This record gives sequence, structure tokens and C-alpha cells, in this order.
Amino acid sequence: MLMEILSINADQKLISIASSIGRDPQSWAGWFCLEFLLYDVDDDIYQECMLWTKSVVESYLQDTEGRVYCCSDRTIHVIAKISSCKILHHTARHICDLIQGESGIEIPYTVYDLVENGFSYAQNVLSQVDNVLELPKPLVAELERSNIPEQSEHLLSSLAHNTRVLLVEDDPVTRWMVRNALKYECEFVTAPTANKAFSLYSSYQPDVVFLDINLPDGNGYTVLEWILRNDPGAQVIMFSSNDNLDNIQGALEEGACGFIAKPFLKEQLMRYVQKH
Repeated sequence: MLMEILSINADQKLISIASSIGRDPQSWAGWFCLEFLLYDVDDDIYQECMLWTKSVVESYLQDTEGRVYCCSDRTIHVIAKISSCKILHHTARHICDLIQGESGIEIPYTVYDLVENGFSYAQNVLSQVDNVLELPKPLVAELERSNIPEQSEHLLSSLAHNTRVLLVEDDPVTRWMVRNALKYECEFVTAPTANKAFSLYSSYQPDVVFLDINLPDGNGYTVLEWILRNDPGAQVIMFSSNDNLDNIQGALEEGACGFIAKPFLKEQLMRYVQKH
């Protein structure tokens, strides 16, 4: 059973997750959220709803990675890594039918693709939970930038040519793939180790860093901490083949601007180069 179900301190944990999603929804590729709003039910029915949700989730999503947050404001959030949102819609309809059949109450729900709707989901969560009066400043800035009309690909490409990229990655195949994807888009250097990354960052002064979490001579988070300590405004994007919920959230909370799971697409890399 990969789906963890939380009710103790679920509000605080969900705030942390929502903030991470709001900082960079693109990092959450493949992740979806099912949100139930149970504002109008009494305590007894809400407790029953949590049990019914647990039962259906364990049945339909038993091999799925993710978590269920049962919050004190009578909302339930199912965050899961799945291949299609249809699975969550099917799960939601089953839960709603069960709740209506047992209590006679119709429960509204929303399914979010966290890449497409991550900002709006994070905003909703942070406005719903008690004692949260305003969005974190980094999230507000991202939301404001998301409303700027998109520029043409030609303009973005021309801007990218002036961008300096440092890739910190020990795997030669990944280094080749990134170099091949970006060779016509920006200036580019690579570092296969943490120690090499330190020296190259100081001398090269990159605009964007793609940083592997696992390095042969250290942890990528150590490199991230060093970069941000010496250059607080650095744009660092973490790489990892392990895209579980804690890994993504942890990277963003440690100060990374994004998270890219291996294997990756060129468009994922270009988004951060163009964003700079």
C-alpha cells in the first residue's frame, strides 16, 4: 500500500505541499490531486466520509504513490502520481456515490492536473486552511508572472542564446542528452562531481544550474546549499530519477527553483532556460 492517509497535522503538511506545488507546478509532472469539499456535513458524517474515502482509495489506488490529507476544515485532498486523471475521476465518482448512498448528501469534488492547475490549486488550499491570511511572497510572484502573455518562441530562443548553463551530473549519458538538447540554445559547461561544481560555479557564474541529487562525492543538496549561500538569487533545478512526493517537495523547500525527473524532455529543460 503506497498511498499514505494522514489526519493528524494534515493541515500543516498540506500547506507545505501546496506551497511547493505553487512555487513550480512544472516540477509535478504526472501528479494529480482530487479535492473533496465537505463544508456542509456534520462531524459524524465527516468521520464517516474519511473512512469511506480510505476504503475506496485503498481499493482503487492501492498501487499508487501519494497521500490523502484529511484536514480540519473538512476538506479531503488525494494527491497521487498516476498515468491519467480519469483514474481519479473514477475514484471520485465512487466515493461520491458511496457518501450519497449512505448519507443522502451530494459532495462536490475537483480534479487538478498539478502541472496545468498547480497555481490555482495551491491558492485554493492556502486560502481554505485556517490561519492562512495570504500567499507566501514567492508564490505571489509566480502567480503574477503566470499572467504575463507568452512571448513568441523566436524571441524566447533568441534570449536563451545569452544564457549560461551549468550541468552538475555524474552520468555520462545524461550529460550527453542535456548537452544535445541545449547545444544550440545556450552556453554550456558540465561538472561530474560536487567539487568540480564548486569551482565551475565560481569561475563560470552560470545563469541556470541543473543539479543531480546523487553525486559520487557528495549530495546534491549540499551543492544547492552552497550555491544559495553564496548566490541567494541563483536558479537551481534539481535532477533525480526518484520523483516521489517527498523528493520534489524537499528540493523546492530547500530553495531549488524546480525539479525535473529522469528521463526528461527537452521542453522541460528549455522552460527553465527561457524563464531566465
